[in-house]
Amino acid sequence: MDYLAFGPYFLALVAYAASPGPLMAVLVARSLGDDWKGATAFAAGLCLGEVIAVIGVVLGIGIWAQAQPELLALVKYLGVAYLLWLALKMWRSSAEGRAPQVQVTGWVAAIGAGVALCLGNPATLLMQMLLLPIVAPTGVVSSWHLGLVVLVTFAAFGLIFFGTIPLARQLNRVVASPRSSSLLGRATAVVIAATSLWILAT
Repeated sequence: MDYLAFGPYFLALVAYAASPGPLMAVLVARSLGDDWKGATAFAAGLCLGEVIAVIGVVLGIGIWAQAQPELLALVKYLGVAYLLWLALKMWRSSAEGRAPQVQVTGWVAAIGAGVALCLGNPATLLMQMLLLPIVAPTGVVSSWHLGLVVLVTFAAFGLIFFGTIPLARQLNRVVASPRSSSLLGRATAVVIAATSLWILAT
């Protein structure tokens, strides 16, 4: 095992996590407002989804998924349904002149929504299949190696996802006027709705 390879692997995951995309867009939207506990649970769900994806790639689920696409399609549709619900809630909140915020009842529900959205994103498994060979060019050969892969994966996504929450909350404080807050909420709702259509089409 080449431990030095975990450095480039970590940086590649950080770059991927920080890049604009459906997960980041929804996390920012979920972080707006005062429900920071729910946003934290949602970010934890995203991280857990990435961990599940990398374990799935290690176990060969990526190949299995190509042969049995209907189960992944179900997760994908659940993720799209959540996105559309989120966009509708944010649009209605903005139309009523309130700060854009969406609350999911309970931290278990928030974690579950994060996992479903992450695994419903077609890029999740694909990116894990592309990046995992950096540290496992011949496959993961031991539970110790798998543990390191899981730890580094969670750390990379956790750094970005959990770090996004205070930044988004700060942005919400900067946009203090009702009109600016309403415009931000509607713009975010449109982005989330467009994201759901993009996921549905891929």
